Amino acid sequence: MIPEAYEFKRLASEFRRTSIYGFLFEGIEEAPVYHFADQAAFDSDEVDALGPLIMDKPLLLPHPAVVFEVKDRDPIRSSLLVYARQFDDRVEAGFVFRDGKRRKWTDCLVHAVFAEPGVAEVTAHPKLSTDEANVYHAVATGIVWRALSILAHAGEARDRKVMPAQRAGYAKAGVRGWTWHQVTIDLERARAKQPPAGGTHASPRWHIRRGHWRQLADGRRVFVRECQVGDPAQGGVVKDYMVKGRAA
Repeated sequence: MIPEAYEFKRLASEFRRTSIYGFLFEGIEEAPVYHFADQAAFDSDEVDALGPLIMDKPLLLPHPAVVFEVKDRDPIRSSLLVYARQFDDRVEAGFVFRDGKRRKWTDCLVHAVFAEPGVAEVTAHPKLSTDEANVYHAVATGIVWRALSILAHAGEARDRKVMPAQRAGYAKAGVRGWTWHQVTIDLERARAKQPPAGGTHASPRWHIRRGHWRQLADGRRVFVRECQVGDPAQGGVVKDYMVKGRAA
């Protein structure tokens, strides 16, 4: 099986024509694909804890343009896909997912701009509710930060090939790049790379600080990612929640 990103690449020309955010996906047909098949490891606390290692400086993509695809365990969403591009002063990304039930890709749900270390300025599709927008903001920005953390500190990317017999239909649609990267996540390496916890404002007990919106002095609203704070040795507080969203 090849990544479903190749199907999206095949449809990209039409997507750019019909989507209000289609311009974000310019050049995706030729962009390298990094496929993360283990969503449990991708979303793990061990990977999340690597964030500070890359978020104290401007983001650097492995290529000028790149596709990050995460295989979703939920049958409603077969794949989560972020297309990210490197510019001189920022990284820009668009997020879509493949609706497994309807067997089609969503419109672009989120446009994220990473211009300052550790901060993403995010715009949601206008048809999304506030709750849906918050969920997709966290998913899209999390995919970028987690993918880069894994590639830098806890991943092994194995080159795989699209077989020649599979290429014809994609090539007619302008798709290029027949080598893609299957990423294996090593959680032991992730644990070994984790920076020490601490800080004068740490909570006595370990807990997860949820992602949230921040209003900047210039009026912009930016989404601040979820993070872990506190000392696990002092115990922990776990708060679970579920938010159901729809595709635009």
